[in-house]
Amino acid sequence: MKKHMMQMALVLFVSLGMVACDRFDDDNDDPTNTPANSVTNSYLINGSWKVSLLTDDGRDETSDYDGYTFVFGDDGKLTATRGAVATTGTWRTRRDDGSNELVIQLSTTDKDLLELNDDWDIVLSTNSKIELQDDNDERDEKLHFTKK
Repeated sequence: MKKHMMQMALVLFVSLGMVACDRFDDDNDDPTNTPANSVTNSYLINGSWKVSLLTDDGRDETSDYDGYTFVFGDDGKLTATRGAVATTGTWRTRRDDGSNELVIQLSTTDKDLLELNDDWDIVLSTNSKIELQDDNDERDEKLHFTKK
């Protein structure tokens, strides 16, 4: 009887451990898995945006994006337009490593636009401004979008 109770206790302990681990798994790519991401999504899909700040290791590279307009479609498509040239790609928000992130992936060979392709931690999102920073703590990159 004592052996049976010990086995039951062990099964219960392991089961609880598995449930607890699953509960705290934050690598969920569901774009609406958090209220913060849902709100950010609703901001992004309303209107067009411009890069108001891009710094890379303390260097201000914002002027590289002068004249660009960014449109985040509700279908996950992203368009960056400057003059008559439009570059397309994708965007999504997700929760990863405890942070809400905006993932940008533009299909281009343009070095400036390639710089935007990354998983960006969402620092602040309002209906007129989105502040992001590189999700890699070893890189000092900041990207801000402002509503046009």
